[in-house]
Amino acid sequence: GPSTFGMEILSNTKNSRPDYIREEALMISRIVVAIDGSEAAQRAVDFSVELAKKFDAKIDIVNVIQYPTITYYDSDQSFYDSLVQRMTNTASAKLDEAAAVVKDAEIAVDTHVLQGDARFVLADQVPEQLSPDLIVMGKTGTNIVMRVFMGSTARYVSEHAETSVLLVQ
Repeated sequence: GPSTFGMEILSNTKNSRPDYIREEALMISRIVVAIDGSEAAQRAVDFSVELAKKFDAKIDIVNVIQYPTITYYDSDQSFYDSLVQRMTNTASAKLDEAAAVVKDAEIAVDTHVLQGDARFVLADQVPEQLSPDLIVMGKTGTNIVMRVFMGSTARYVSEHAETSVLLVQ
């Protein structure tokens, strides 16, 4: 199945491993998986679970929400607040769903709702605050408009994060 893809090299006996792959290069103890509600993100969670099993790693699931920057009159403050609340609730629900999958596999998991532009949050803030050995994310996200105009979040993060990034198809 897809879960074993590319993992065979890691289960080889020690002496068959090329010397340029140092033992510590394969140490993964903390994995951050970024989710956005897309199918690719669900696959990223599944992939992270398989990796975590192999490495006995902990998983942090992150959902980044960008609150709308709208100018409002005083009368619209409550509308804005309820919108932010709804977005936060949706993000939390998605995180709980993903966390349930990880818990079922008996892997330690934490969830985080983070706020801002996903590209910068995942490339800068997450490596700094969570110090993961690996960031896992789906190749394509849900937001087609962002993809067309900004290039994908995944591409940005993989190019700019100071952490290894695994993009799941």
